[in-house]
Amino acid sequence: MEDSPRASNGEVNANLGDVHRFGAASESLFRRLYRGLSQRQRLEQELQRQRQIAQRHTAESATLRRRLERLGSEHQQRGDELDRLTKVLSSLDEGIIVQDMNGKVTMMNQGAQNMLGGKRSFWESALGTLFERYRAVQEAVAELTPLGESEEMPLNNRIVRAQLIAIGDEASRRIGTVIILRDVTYDALAERLKDGFVTHIAREMERPVGVIKLAGELLSGQPEDAAVNQLLLDKLLRNVGALDQLALELLDISRLHAGAFDVQREPVGVENVVWSVINGIESEIKRRGIDLLVMTRDLSGVHVRGDDARLQWALGHLIRNGATFSTDGGYVALAARVEARDAKNYALISVSDNGAGISQEDLPHIFERFYRGDARRAADSPSGLGQGLYVARAICQAHGGFLEVESRLNVGSIFTMGVPVHEIVADAA
Repeated sequence: MEDSPRASNGEVNANLGDVHRFGAASESLFRRLYRGLSQRQRLEQELQRQRQIAQRHTAESATLRRRLERLGSEHQQRGDELDRLTKVLSSLDEGIIVQDMNGKVTMMNQGAQNMLGGKRSFWESALGTLFERYRAVQEAVAELTPLGESEEMPLNNRIVRAQLIAIGDEASRRIGTVIILRDVTYDALAERLKDGFVTHIAREMERPVGVIKLAGELLSGQPEDAAVNQLLLDKLLRNVGALDQLALELLDISRLHAGAFDVQREPVGVENVVWSVINGIESEIKRRGIDLLVMTRDLSGVHVRGDDARLQWALGHLIRNGATFSTDGGYVALAARVEARDAKNYALISVSDNGAGISQEDLPHIFERFYRGDARRAADSPSGLGQGLYVARAICQAHGGFLEVESRLNVGSIFTMGVPVHEIVADAA
């Protein structure tokens, strides 16, 4: 068998060169391929990581969004609650003032503004002094801790009771202050009236009781067969009548206060009321040196529907008042007529005098219970509890009428009582 032709060294070397170049090329190819795959894997891993980060961020964003939504909802609820609380505080008659630790007013309801006259007046009032007294207190053992006792103080022409309260946090630290105000003007005045009432009653009763006691002792010292001392009897009767009148007035006041004040509803002749009072009081007025003048016009057949005794009492009180505040030689004039007001006929009875008159300061208050004001007259200050005009006006109002006054100091006064005219329909023949 013939041997195969042996390759030449050149051919072998060429083939080895080709293999080497192929191997080098393959190595470069695989290296690039591996690197590409590795890079792609790294990119995929990075992409996966970024996706995971994005997912976490998305979840965190969703959580954050939900948290923000929840916080927004809670904020809205708190805002609504604050609005409702503010409306409630604004509707309270009590004053509420909230301050921070430096004393800056952060909230003041309408009640407090009405009592104080505005935020700007705080530091100029007694409330500013009250706050300064407790400014240094840093501890609040509870959420609301009273600082001292409540105090009464004058505030913008009122009497106000104020309570200072420290607002505390969970660590018992004071973080602010709230002041609660209550207008006690009426209560304070009522208390003063009650304190003065017993004194007035005692003074009012002292004189008639003293006269009665003295007259009784004088009468008891007379022989049994002695003639009746008419002068002493008259004094006894007058002073007993004064005590009886005082008791009736106080009874009427208690009924008015209890809402049980009532009047009879019967036809009453106006002319009869006028002359019954005049005939019963004329001698008393003249003894005081006061002239009593009476003028009536077109009263024949004029009636009102009401209580004859109470109407006589009211008119008699107005006449006595006029005489009481007049000096010797003065006068009290009564004028009665029918006059239309607001399309309704009224029986008007005016009582005027030329006495001391009433000051403009006292005039708005003279119909208030137990108000006496500044009595101005030539003689001593008149006795009385100051309840007469209050009762007289109540009587007129109970009849559907009114009692009004005009007065000038040192000139005189005119009191006019008006009661609706009652039309009496005659029975058919």
